Amino acid sequence: MQSGQPTNMEPLTRTAKTRALVIGYGNPLREDDGVGWRAAELLEQKLPAGAAEIIQCHQLTPELAASFEGAAVVVFLDAACDQEPGAVSSVQVQAEGAVVWSHYLTPGQLLTLSEQLGRKAPPAFLIRGGIQRMNLGEGLTELGEQTASRMADLAHACVRDASMGLSCRPLGSR
Repeated sequence: MQSGQPTNMEPLTRTAKTRALVIGYGNPLREDDGVGWRAAELLEQKLPAGAAEIIQCHQLTPELAASFEGAAVVVFLDAACDQEPGAVSSVQVQAEGAVVWSHYLTPGQLLTLSEQLGRKAPPAFLIRGGIQRMNLGEGLTELGEQTASRMADLAHACVRDASMGLSCRPLGSR
């Protein structure tokens, strides 16, 4: 598993669109805000070796757009302050208008940036989990851990479908 951002020193090992890219993001030092990181860890345990590139990071930055190359699907995993604690939702991500250069981007802005770099953006999905607490502290609450597990299950289904050449579908809220 890779923490932080990809670098130009990391070789691409696949050229065919067979792998999934999973980006778990948030702040694991703020309790349940780390639910995206934890979901990525749980997903990695479920997948066969090499089935996905998994990245954990604090926020979405422009450098991540280069990671989309060769991906059959991109799955973003994040905490949601605006959902009921424990609720999990999945939506398809669409490219958003102009990219504002910042050190924080939305999933849609990353897709736009990928297209601006001359790459066709792969299908992308955002899986969000409603969080209970964001206080300073390592580790998730019990509900946060359950939420991360459900997020990983949804991501696993999407990665599995993509590996078989099937289209992932947004799964709504659960």
